[in-house]
Amino acid sequence: MASQRRVGALVALWATVMLGVGLASGCYGRNCEGEVLAFGSKPGEGRLINADTWASGPMDGRWLPFPRQRVWVFDLKDLGDRIPQFPMPFVSAQEDPVLLDGNFTVGAGNIAEISAVGPGRIAVRNGTCADYYLYLVVTASPLPGATSSGAVPEADASTDAASADAGP
Repeated sequence: MASQRRVGALVALWATVMLGVGLASGCYGRNCEGEVLAFGSKPGEGRLINADTWASGPMDGRWLPFPRQRVWVFDLKDLGDRIPQFPMPFVSAQEDPVLLDGNFTVGAGNIAEISAVGPGRIAVRNGTCADYYLYLVVTASPLPGATSSGAVPEADASTDAASADAGP
């Protein structure tokens, strides 16, 4: 009889522990699956800060929701077909950390995993099971022939006229 009670108590304890593990939050089972979303292909999604730098929006505005396991695939068509050279993801626990006198940090490690870098695109993944907000700044190499300001110099009319007079 005593041994049956002990077995019954162990089974009850085991069932309680398993139930607790099953209900616990965290990345267990399928409760931490993410989604893949696109950003930058619609008007108003992202903006050029200068000819070589793109941002996901204004830093002092609302940042992109970056929940657990989310992947944002950014369309950087405003930078042309240039390959991003310097992606800088910032993350915060607040949607608008600058306006709320909050805080943010440079995303590193699995909070901001950068992948799929290619001409005019980049992906950033929240590889954690925590929810954040994302602000992305991407710099590309200057366009060929661009000045330090990012502007392409205009042709000199006097040079063009002299070339035309010189003939072939």
